[in-house]
Amino acid sequence: MEDCPTHEHDEFDWHNALQEALLEVNPGRLSEKVAKAEEVLFLSLEALRPSDIEERRALHDACDLLLSIKREMLKFPDWRPQQS
Repeated sequence: MEDCPTHEHDEFDWHNALQEALLEVNPGRLSEKVAKAEEVLFLSLEALRPSDIEERRALHDACDLLLSIKREMLKFPDWRPQQS
């Protein structure tokens, strides 16, 4: 995650929260780490300025990663509609 830009307003440090979730190997703690990362990501999204396009894109990518972890590792249902 070193290539993600950091901003002064990035007080929520979503990079570390995401890293902790991605590196968690204990299945019992993974859900907790993912929930914390989601919370920090959403707070960071709310704090963005309209001009923070790259940061917004990085945050959306991070959210997609967490969604994949939830579906694949935590067995959450896929909420997206099936394409026919």
